[in-house]
Amino acid sequence: MRDHTIPDLSIYNIDSRWLRAGPSDRRLLVVYAHPDDESFGNAGTILRYSSSGVAVHYACATRGEVGQVAPEFLAGYADIGTLRTVEQMCAAETLGLAAVHFLGHRDSGMTGSPDNEHPDALIQQPPARVAGQVVAIIRAVRPQVVVTFGPYGGYGHPDHIACHRAATAAFEAAGNHTLYREHFMHGLEPWQPQRLYYATFSRRFLAGVIILLRLLGKDPGHFGRNGDIDLLRIAREATPATTIIETIGRDEQRIRAWECHRSQSNSMPWMRRLPGPIRRQLNGTEQFTRVVPAWTGGPPERDLFPS
Repeated sequence: MRDHTIPDLSIYNIDSRWLRAGPSDRRLLVVYAHPDDESFGNAGTILRYSSSGVAVHYACATRGEVGQVAPEFLAGYADIGTLRTVEQMCAAETLGLAAVHFLGHRDSGMTGSPDNEHPDALIQQPPARVAGQVVAIIRAVRPQVVVTFGPYGGYGHPDHIACHRAATAAFEAAGNHTLYREHFMHGLEPWQPQRLYYATFSRRFLAGVIILLRLLGKDPGHFGRNGDIDLLRIAREATPATTIIETIGRDEQRIRAWECHRSQSNSMPWMRRLPGPIRRQLNGTEQFTRVVPAWTGGPPERDLFPS
């Protein structure tokens, strides 16, 4: 269901998977690294905007090829990347995305992983090349708002940090007539989005989680399935929440999107068992840092789009 009013991006090694075509007055581009980043990160925000008529596009840098997957999930699939692409498109349908744009790079691992040395790994690519792909998407879909990771990449994943850098550079370059001029011959004209946001965490919430883990005798500096997530560092690196998006009432759709990523969501069913008030507290809002235009203080804003 490709939107034929938008130029074909395959010349830039971008695989665009369309779900909803047609014009929209408001357009949002989310730039993350892996299948599932959009669901485990900002599913509530995506649902809020897609359900109100905003065309939400997801630029996904990799297909999650080096993610940990139990063998039973691979039955019927050629490899992990193929499986996770199918999972991504399931979540995209659930979230109401207009399209997913795969940038075609290979997944990298956490810091120190041998996968990071693969020549096709995202973190091995020239930054200007990855930024150029994001510029092409911006010029094609013309979003008013771009969302990506903050400088620490959420929890320090090298691919997340690479996406942060690429999306930030692309935001600055997309409206510049002197940059990526090769786009012009393919129908991509300069376009300057109005707003750039970094996804962030509530520092208050993180502080509560850290206290709880310590009370349970667990080390918040070595969290997660592999013990390689440092919640203390995440709390220090989290950018300030200038923008708070209400996402109450979207729990069931959010959980369905998580469950699409079934090979990665083995720890998520517990969310369904939480009492309603606690689940609403956990999932009632999502936080962002407004980078452009620069935040000058005041009460948090409640909308990503300019009024």
